[in-house]
Amino acid sequence: MATSIESHVVDITTCAICLEKLNIPKYLPCLHTFCESCLRTYITAIFEKEHKQSIECPVCRTSVTLPKEARTPDEWAKVLPLNFLIVGLLEKEKVESPQKQCMVCERMETKSEASFICVDCSDLLCSNCKKHHKASKTSCDHEIRQINELSSVTDCLKTFKNKCSEHKGEELKLFCADNQTPCCSMCVSIHHRRCEHVLSIEDAAMEYSKSDKIEYLRTQLGNVNSDVKAIIKDRSSAKENIEKEYYQKQKDLEIIFCDLVAKINDLKVRREAELLKNYNEAKEAIETTIIIFQNKQKNIENEKQILDAAVNIASNVQVMIEVEKLKKHVEEHKQLIQTKITEIVNYELVLQNAENITKLAEQMEKECQISCKKTNKCIELSSVTVTPNFSEIFSCCRFGKVFYGWKVGSSKKDAIRFSLSKEIELCGLLSYVCSDGLSTCDVNATVKHDTTDLVVVTDTIDSKLAENKMVKIEFPTPVKLLANKNYHAVMLMRGPQCYYGENGKTVVDSHGVVFTFEHSPLSDNFTSTGSGQIPGFLFRIPV
Repeated sequence: MATSIESHVVDITTCAICLEKLNIPKYLPCLHTFCESCLRTYITAIFEKEHKQSIECPVCRTSVTLPKEARTPDEWAKVLPLNFLIVGLLEKEKVESPQKQCMVCERMETKSEASFICVDCSDLLCSNCKKHHKASKTSCDHEIRQINELSSVTDCLKTFKNKCSEHKGEELKLFCADNQTPCCSMCVSIHHRRCEHVLSIEDAAMEYSKSDKIEYLRTQLGNVNSDVKAIIKDRSSAKENIEKEYYQKQKDLEIIFCDLVAKINDLKVRREAELLKNYNEAKEAIETTIIIFQNKQKNIENEKQILDAAVNIASNVQVMIEVEKLKKHVEEHKQLIQTKITEIVNYELVLQNAENITKLAEQMEKECQISCKKTNKCIELSSVTVTPNFSEIFSCCRFGKVFYGWKVGSSKKDAIRFSLSKEIELCGLLSYVCSDGLSTCDVNATVKHDTTDLVVVTDTIDSKLAENKMVKIEFPTPVKLLANKNYHAVMLMRGPQCYYGENGKTVVDSHGVVFTFEHSPLSDNFTSTGSGQIPGFLFRIPV
């Protein structure tokens, strides 16, 4: 698997490719920023060498697909978005430099000392460039001040400006609170005409700075970073263990086959190949996970630097913009962890029936086979809740016979107490339908533990949809039930007479889960272990 370059960049204004100050900083979807010329060279090399229509970020290996509007490396590098935060930081560095050079002259590859500063452009200007700046139509109304008259040069600048990516040349001066999106005036006219809450971006940023979104993002980044480190540490340990096991099992194989080298040399070679194959597959799987999360860690470190830089140096507007960008990436980090954590397993190289080889030389082809046992690994995480894998949804029924004529419609409730032999997720209840096979019935179903309602569902059951005179009342979200705990299923039905069950069992074994039923003190409509309502459950089992 391709590995990323080791980043020695400690300053987000330094290009990770050339290790120089960023020149025309362009950023990839992963938020890593590079010089436009460095990206052009990098893309060209990928195109010439691998003939791909995509590249990988040089730092974190995130895949980036060639946009439709770009056909060449030069076009691709040009259409990548400019990082205005970095532009503002670089301009600020130049303005704060003790030796203030005219930035316009620098761009024309000449040098002259600056005496003035354009507040709107953040450009340092010499006397000559100041005259041209004032004479230009586009900049004639800009505020220009003498440097030696300012107590702080940077405080007066309107740095960290942002341009609209859709409408060229338009500044992002508005903010749509309905969609949480910065907009230019064209965006508002075209895309946000029906939005009710469109503010100036400065007002929105002021409100944003007073909220806890920045600290919340910082906490989320910290949690995700901790989880990534935990996964890398765990997988690194797993890699060391599998390597130790590999060398130990290799020694075991050597001892076994040395006794039978005349007869089983060929088999030995094949078995070692199997061992190496399993080892390499396990090692590659572990290394792949490590690399994925190491690269993700680089993303997080970069995002933390971006957040710190924005909070410490940038304007409130830029802080808001950067935080909104970063929030999307945090969710992507969480989604990656949520997806990958369920795939993590521990590997163990196993030699099967190795002790029988000396006795069964003629059957060696079947003996001492190489395999790699995988077991699920639980890593304690803080940024995401890991959802375990579950079986399909099963159903159980506690009654043997069905009769008609059960009275419902009053305020009386049917209930049954039950416990389980193992942990499950309860997905719903089974309910009998109306005896006429046509009517509907209103049902309020509750599952309780002690006095706590774990789930409450209100539904209308249609007798015409019944199977075996029952319908399923499914919960919006499955409820986790623990082994050896007492629970109550309670049902209040309103409608015509219904079917009911008889010959009830107190113990039902369904797909390896043992349900034990008892009379519930919450039942005041005669439902019991032997007869009544609440015939069964819908459930699934963690696997």
